[in-house]
Amino acid sequence: MRVMLSSRNRGCAILVILLLASNISVLNSHAENEYPATLSIDVEDGTVIDDEFIFKALVMDELEPHSASWELLDSTSTRHYVSVSELHQGVTSGPVTEWTFDIVISPETVGSCSCILVVSIIDSKGTHLVEFASIFIQSMGISDDFLPPTLHIHESGMDYWHSESYILDALSSTIDGTVPSFSAIIRTSSTIKCTYSGLDVEDSLYAVNYNSTPHPSLSEITWDGDTLTFEIDLVDFDDGWHDIIIFAQSEIEDSTYSHDCISIRIDNTPPSVILNIPEELPEGTDTVYLDASSTFDEYWGIQGLTYTWSINELGGTGEEMNQVFSGLDYRSIELNLVKSGVYGISLSVSDNAGNIGLSTSTLEVVNMAPTARLTINGEDYFDNDQVTLAPDSSIIVDASSSTDTSNDIDGLRYVWRVDNVPTYEGASRSISWPDGVDDDRFVLSIEVIDDDSESSIISVIVVNNSESGSPPLSLLILIISGGFLSYSLFRRSKSDDSEIPKWN
Repeated sequence: MRVMLSSRNRGCAILVILLLASNISVLNSHAENEYPATLSIDVEDGTVIDDEFIFKALVMDELEPHSASWELLDSTSTRHYVSVSELHQGVTSGPVTEWTFDIVISPETVGSCSCILVVSIIDSKGTHLVEFASIFIQSMGISDDFLPPTLHIHESGMDYWHSESYILDALSSTIDGTVPSFSAIIRTSSTIKCTYSGLDVEDSLYAVNYNSTPHPSLSEITWDGDTLTFEIDLVDFDDGWHDIIIFAQSEIEDSTYSHDCISIRIDNTPPSVILNIPEELPEGTDTVYLDASSTFDEYWGIQGLTYTWSINELGGTGEEMNQVFSGLDYRSIELNLVKSGVYGISLSVSDNAGNIGLSTSTLEVVNMAPTARLTINGEDYFDNDQVTLAPDSSIIVDASSSTDTSNDIDGLRYVWRVDNVPTYEGASRSISWPDGVDDDRFVLSIEVIDDDSESSIISVIVVNNSESGSPPLSLLILIISGGFLSYSLFRRSKSDDSEIPKWN
């Protein structure tokens, strides 16, 4: 339906802009700012004005809006702009109050136009609210045929970033309700975006007339009398800024038309994700540096890229480590991976248009065997050293100064062997000549074992200092070494935990 105000003696028509304040739910009775301001225009698209037209804008907010304005736009510029200097306070209902201001449109002042009315406020919380309407203004003696359709492209809410497709939504009406003809041009933006210099509709590859066969890059154009909508396939377009210029005519042969333009950023290329991380590191490395600083987006660079790291320990124990880091500042990260294991590392990088690049890698943290240390009566002893012990005396043996990485050091096992037979378990103790050893010497060994069954062994020869005529030391070491080799193979196939007495 079209609203026609055609007689001066009908006086000033009052059109009230209603604000809908329904569906406001109170989530917290003590919370502040629970009642956002809203703005709506109760005026039909396609309204024709041929006489002075006055109506009120109504806003409901907790406090008076910071500012308000209204303007009339045609295809080339702003025809009329008013900054509202005073808002009138109305009825208070609960936590919100009515605020109104007058809008006066005079055809004699504005002139004939197919215009877009833009009503704008900044509410008490700093939020910008805007409403649009298509209106036709006729000066005295101007016929309807002179006025082309209105046309205004609604701006994108994604900072103009688009990938693969773009749905254009525009406000458009005709003065008599007839179906208009639309055409579109899509072209690479110049230095100054949305300029019309050098525009040649016939030579433009992407010029599409509403009444002709659609170009493959455009979906079918739909128009419901007030709104124009169609989708653009962006797959075949290069990355970069592109202008989309829309034309609206009452008829294809009509020489008068409206036009509007929007510039969008096309980004069809996902970021190239480049990981620079080691394949293998020794256990206990204080800091593992995972670097993706070489990652880039081919056309748009690195600004606005979001990095999401996922680090997962691979294995089946159910206690694997899982960490995720995400944000604009995570081009490189540092981790503390002191625990041995195999870690799956993946990095996904998304750009402003939603394209995602992905790269995965594997990092193995290799377990480090402990280093056995042995002191006897407070003095350091090393592999194959000799110590004397009288049958009626004792010595203090201690392996507590053995070392390992920080994650394993508290869980080390200490297994003592006499002639390669597990005898005791514990870090230190006092020992005397073992029962059952009839020779004048025996081999005492300490094996230090971590939680990954990696171990380190020190063996010393304990000699009875009251005996002589012993076999050569080198022969004894050879015999014992062979025994250790046999035992090591046996230990890996069978646990000896239950056979070793624990030291207090």
